[in-house]
Amino acid sequence: MQVLQEFASYTEWLDSLEKLSESNWNKQIDSEKWSIKQIILHIAHWDNHLLNVIIPSVKNGEGMIFPDFDPFNARATKRAEKLSGEVVLKESLQSRRVLIIMLESLSEEALTYKTTANGVSHDPHQGVPYSLHVIIEEFIEHDRHHMKQVESILK
Repeated sequence: MQVLQEFASYTEWLDSLEKLSESNWNKQIDSEKWSIKQIILHIAHWDNHLLNVIIPSVKNGEGMIFPDFDPFNARATKRAEKLSGEVVLKESLQSRRVLIIMLESLSEEALTYKTTANGVSHDPHQGVPYSLHVIIEEFIEHDRHHMKQVESILK
């Protein structure tokens, strides 16, 4: 499925960060914004949420549950401060790879199964019924947003 290949391509982009120095990993988008390390771990935390919470609930025919974004994101960014860029990169690659394997193991029916997100049936941005496929498309956009931020820091 095309969307899964696109979602998986994030790992190739992550590989390009392998040579970053620790000082680069700690560079921030802006003085009040996250560092590269925090951005990358933030994405990995969402990957783990998809893997450990969202996919199992959809497989069980239950709706998707997303946590309150701010505290969830804060946990990831605080944790990133304690880790090296190398550890964040390894963890992020591992999370995305396991998530891709899990998604690829699902049938197209499972990926397109209509479900809810926090009790809402339709994606407010696209107006389409929620499904894992729709959520993956949203996470691709989320990846792209953060990849652009990181690339702007590294210019």
